[in-house]
Amino acid sequence: MTRKTPHGITVSPPSRDFARLPPPVAALRLKILDACGKGDIEALRIPIDWNEVRPLFERSGTHPAGTDPIAILKGLSFDGKGRELLRLVRAVLEQPFVEVTQGPFRTFEWPAYGRTPTAPASEDEAQALWGCVRFADLAASNAEGRPRVMRLAIAADGVWHYFWSEPARN
Repeated sequence: MTRKTPHGITVSPPSRDFARLPPPVAALRLKILDACGKGDIEALRIPIDWNEVRPLFERSGTHPAGTDPIAILKGLSFDGKGRELLRLVRAVLEQPFVEVTQGPFRTFEWPAYGRTPTAPASEDEAQALWGCVRFADLAASNAEGRPRVMRLAIAADGVWHYFWSEPARN
């Protein structure tokens, strides 16, 4: 069932029907997954550079203009080489997604768990949710055990908007 947030944002039910993604979203998702399959963070440069404006990798926006996005991803990765972030991008994009609509603006966001206010329904869902969390964010989960899930959003026109940790819910 579609739900509306207090801020006027409409969120679809979670879906694994990747065939219903708009073609530009599906193409970028596959390009990102293909890059992850190469096992080298440098391969993500191609889908990152598909955008006119680079996607955001941190909510703070503390990186100055011109900062290399691969250097940012390596810096966010526990191993310092980007392997953790490659694993996370793949894990996130393999989960169910939701369509998020605010006015005329539509995005497709992974994983659906990041927008679902309820606890995982099964042990498999709980494991999948924890598989979308950076090592550095494991201790940041809230009292209910909701972790800071990595979220990735692609607009309906195929623009990659962000890949960042979601703040823990209170």
